[in-house]
Amino acid sequence: MFELPKNCYVNKFLPKKIFYEKVGVSSGVKDEFVNLVDRITWLYKLSPDTVGIPKTEKIEEIQIFQIDVKEKQVPLSVIKTITKGVQYKILFLIKYNNEICYSTKVDDIYTTEWNDNVIFDFNAINLEIVFENIVKQIIKEESNDKKFDEIIELKNNRDNLEKRINQLRQKIKVEKQFNRKVELNKELNILLKELED
Repeated sequence: MFELPKNCYVNKFLPKKIFYEKVGVSSGVKDEFVNLVDRITWLYKLSPDTVGIPKTEKIEEIQIFQIDVKEKQVPLSVIKTITKGVQYKILFLIKYNNEICYSTKVDDIYTTEWNDNVIFDFNAINLEIVFENIVKQIIKEESNDKKFDEIIELKNNRDNLEKRINQLRQKIKVEKQFNRKVELNKELNILLKELED
């Protein structure tokens, strides 16, 4: 699954409550930990000591956590809570029976489709670039000529546009007035053009 040196392997079970008690969460988030998550395992630690790649001011270590879930669902609130409680960047492997997907958090939480064939390259001149490459794999970003911040900004803009487009499509579906429908369709076409650009 991950081609990493033995030194990086931690394989340590992490009790769920250390996260939701440390961060202090709502009862809804606590329920997600209890009802959706089966177990959390700290699989790997990528640091200068374990992987021999220098850290940077931004990124000192990268952790790889496995979250086994009871339903085929990405536990977004759990990921948000864990990333709040852990000061390092984390690559999450979400596992449901024999199915897996990957997730990580930058500004937002990004996730692959289930069973996407993702191959991570953990070789780079520093851990910051290793993490940037992880994120690029998850969001399927092929380009190398854009700065990482630009890539993330574009991804967030695209996601927001897609969300607005879906909301508009729902509105159009239920709208009874013809004139209003025409207006909404105009709005939709503008957003679709924006997305295409």
